[in-house]
Amino acid sequence: MKTKTVFLLLVFISCFAGVAGVTSFAAGKIKVSVSVLPQAYFVERIGGNRVETQVMIPVSASPATYEPTPQQLVMLLDSRLYIKVGVPTFPFEKKHFNSIIEKNKMMIVVNISDGVTYRSFSFKENVKDPHVWVAPYTVKMAANNIYNALSKIDPFNKGYYKKNLDLFLADIARLDNHINTILAGKTGGHFMVFHPAWGYFADQYGLKQLSIELGGKTPNASKIKKMIDTAKGKGIRIIFTQKGFDKKSAKTIAHEIHGRVVEIDPLEKNWLKNMQKIAETFSRALKE
Repeated sequence: MKTKTVFLLLVFISCFAGVAGVTSFAAGKIKVSVSVLPQAYFVERIGGNRVETQVMIPVSASPATYEPTPQQLVMLLDSRLYIKVGVPTFPFEKKHFNSIIEKNKMMIVVNISDGVTYRSFSFKENVKDPHVWVAPYTVKMAANNIYNALSKIDPFNKGYYKKNLDLFLADIARLDNHINTILAGKTGGHFMVFHPAWGYFADQYGLKQLSIELGGKTPNASKIKKMIDTAKGKGIRIIFTQKGFDKKSAKTIAHEIHGRVVEIDPLEKNWLKNMQKIAETFSRALKE
């Protein structure tokens, strides 16, 4: 009952959002909501000055636990397009989307991972890896899916979106060539992370991701001991972590292997710059 009351209140507010200044969407632009920051970069690269984006999961927030603010839900009710990451859906999507779609029948929902073959997490075959934005080959598919959606909504500017798409795809191709160059000779190399966000990247470039955390569970002493032994056996000296996750177990492992903890972030907005930086970080780590 409480959830229903709050939602009805949000619908009421949205009716007056343009008058009261509740939302920050720019007038005359296609209003696009996305799940995570890199998606906003993709949309803005293709949509240019024709789009206005809202990111549902902000910087440093965990996609697994984040709950949107009332203002974000109001803006979602005013969106023309929603860009999903894919499968599985984030918890906030499961909680709110049926009601949102019922109220905003004009909103088109697009899955950026259409066409992607989902990889499974190593600990459970039927649990699909949602981190589809961390590899050039998957982002090429995402870019085309976003282009198709914007062209459908705004066919008059299809040529503009196509020009932007081609420029973005050229950047992705150059990034891919750069990564292949700096990772040359490192096929089969292992890297250790706390949270398994880099599987698609590892698959594309022939690397092996070893994850401390599995299934969102805090590793127990037995798991930590196993990862210490694995790291020593494979000569791993760096443990990768990311914002929003506990670093205690990563620091414990790093201490035992006389290594160090390095933070990398799969959720930075400037995807192109971030991926180049992360690839170079992996390359250096595989040398240590």
